[in-house]
Amino acid sequence: MRASLIAFSLLASTTAAAEAVLPMPSSPLYVSECGSCHTAYAPGYLPARSWARLMSELNRHFGEDASLKAAERDLLTAQLQSLALDTSYANPAIAARNGGAWASEAPLRLSTSPFFHYMHDEVPDSIWARPQIASKANCVACHPHADQGRYSESEIRIPK
Repeated sequence: MRASLIAFSLLASTTAAAEAVLPMPSSPLYVSECGSCHTAYAPGYLPARSWARLMSELNRHFGEDASLKAAERDLLTAQLQSLALDTSYANPAIAARNGGAWASEAPLRLSTSPFFHYMHDEVPDSIWARPQIASKANCVACHPHADQGRYSESEIRIPK
């Protein structure tokens, strides 16, 4: 029985890594608030300490005031941290590629992660410069279901 559970767990994690589907906060507030200005990134791309830092600095969020009511901020912080890169919900392929050193810091941009660089190393600067993309932070430009935590290669649509 134990061997079956281990095999199932390995199969599930391998499937999750291949499909690049990451859990998202259950509150629709995450996509409606955060996703109204930028991609509502899957929490599993950053460690919990990063989410704590980002949510504690919303009044100066990359040059903007993205403040939320305390109850909303606290709810989203808890949900983001519970699904972070360094939790049991982490995608093993992403966690392994990022390595312990990167995940032990509190990075604020997932585009600086070793995993991001690994997955996008073949994307030329000319693609990033396209007006419909314009930034490495604009995941939904090529990953139309990123706000649902879906980054599968089979769903990529690179704008012309």
